[in-house]
Amino acid sequence: MKMSLKKKIVALLSVATLTLMVGCSSSESNEQKVTNSNEQEVVVATSVAVTEILDELGVEVSGVPTTSYELPENTKEATKVGSPMNPDLEIIKSLNPTCVVSVDTLGSDFEKQFTENNIPSMFVNLSTVDGLKETITTLGEKFNKEDKAKEIIKELEDKEKELTLTNKENKEKVLVLFGAPGSVMVSTDSSYVGNLVKIAGGNNIFESDSSSFIQVNMEEIIKRNPDKILIMTHAVPEEAKKTVEEEFAKSTWQQLDAIKNNKVYFLENGYFGMSANLKAIEALDKLGDILYE
Repeated sequence: MKMSLKKKIVALLSVATLTLMVGCSSSESNEQKVTNSNEQEVVVATSVAVTEILDELGVEVSGVPTTSYELPENTKEATKVGSPMNPDLEIIKSLNPTCVVSVDTLGSDFEKQFTENNIPSMFVNLSTVDGLKETITTLGEKFNKEDKAKEIIKELEDKEKELTLTNKENKEKVLVLFGAPGSVMVSTDSSYVGNLVKIAGGNNIFESDSSSFIQVNMEEIIKRNPDKILIMTHAVPEEAKKTVEEEFAKSTWQQLDAIKNNKVYFLENGYFGMSANLKAIEALDKLGDILYE
């Protein structure tokens, strides 16, 4: 039996929703801040982007994701709690966390598991640059770091103002792909990288109000014939790149103008990933160099 699209996307770290869910209180109001009045604060982050945001806010993190990506120096002694899309609930429970912060790409199944295991949790939206700013604000309020949150957002917005992309529009047709070991999918304008393309004035040939990633449909891709192809790789980047290159070797892909004209770009992992991160503005700058070369 074929794996459903939804399950495949989750397995490839690629489901994205647009709702910001705030919690970290199994029996108290969702709006209550985490404090140290009666117990030591124990915060767990299940994604790299969340770990970086919490560290930048000055929040001590006791649990971090198991990842090949470099994590902040301040978290080097933190306990590894499993991969971002499959956190180990037993390890997390053993830390007795006061709050577990996850991205909403985990989906409702994990929210239910956290609830059933009495693990205080909150899920944040990092699928867009606006979601990133909202997440920084929310975490600042949750952990009593409002001033630092405002400082971080101001720095992001100051960098954003320095960009020369604001009033530009590129008519070239852009196809954004998500490559993982053994699989390639299309990234719509609802994905994080798709959102960056939109902000930069690029013309993503695949749009969706509900799905960040969709199955490759060669008939539609050939019909829309992109001028440029942007590729984000994940999990094991080199293996993902090899998968994409093997896919492009097929005759159907060779019909595309982007491939004929050598307009294929593998995006830098540290800047372009599944979730918005603190390098979002630098990522926009790099994207501008590609779109307006």
